[in-house]
Amino acid sequence: MSFLFTLTNFGQRKYNAIKNSIFETEYNIEKSDLKEVINSLEPTIGIKTSKANEKSIPLGASKIGGIPDLPKHFNWPTYKNEPLSFCAQYNLSELNRFDLKNKLPKKGIIYIFIYLDPDWPRFLNKPDSFKVIYIENVSQVERTKFPVNYFTPSVFITAKIDYFQYFTLPDDTNFKIKKYQKKYKDFHLFYEDAYKFIDDICNQETDNFHQILGEDRSVQNSVVSDFAIKQLNIKTLEDYKSKETEIEIIKKNYEILLQLDCNDSNSNLSKFGGNSVIYFGIEPNNLKTKNFDGIIMAFQGT
Repeated sequence: MSFLFTLTNFGQRKYNAIKNSIFETEYNIEKSDLKEVINSLEPTIGIKTSKANEKSIPLGASKIGGIPDLPKHFNWPTYKNEPLSFCAQYNLSELNRFDLKNKLPKKGIIYIFIYLDPDWPRFLNKPDSFKVIYIENVSQVERTKFPVNYFTPSVFITAKIDYFQYFTLPDDTNFKIKKYQKKYKDFHLFYEDAYKFIDDICNQETDNFHQILGEDRSVQNSVVSDFAIKQLNIKTLEDYKSKETEIEIIKKNYEILLQLDCNDSNSNLSKFGGNSVIYFGIEPNNLKTKNFDGIIMAFQGT
């Protein structure tokens, strides 16, 4: 079944409005290519945040920062025997109506933990320095105290999360539509206008990079290349050049699970993340089988 038939009436109206806006472009782009661009549109779960008092957030509700709501006897994730910092929790029952392709589990919570090095207080991006944890049964979660040796400066302020229907295009440097950059000299202008249509129709703020699923909205080049570079553990330009063919193959194996925007003024993740966006990439089959162990994390900022 095509995802168009799974759209809610509201989602269908948004999709049609976006499609019509792209088709009516004044740029000299062939209709067949416009259709291909439209077909690359991905239903996405948009996220809006607002400042909130921790006590006003219901137990188990989605939020950035604050105190996590965890099952009893939860095994707090660590890096070199030091606790990871709690960054966010996403309650899937709150957002599943916007998951138009039914990629995520219908219930449960996804938690984000990232290590902060007290000697160099920034988010650390190493294979074991972060953890994305999915817990399906959250009927008995409780607001959980931080471990005794927790890095207390990383107790982030609480931001409430609200979800909305959004749509995303692949980054214009993404392999899915990159060919049009060569074919049309003004494709980047068309692309910028297309995103203005999308953001206006979906009431999205252009500087809000939070999202779940969809195509990557990268601050720099398409982040799927970063996922491949992380998987291959590339450290030098020489390594990169010698493994370009592998990068081209591996980057096609990942999709966005979620994006966490450190530059959100309603949270203080910027304290350790600056203006970066944190991207979490997952292989589609792992998402299908609810396997959140092989996730890649990447940072992009200006």
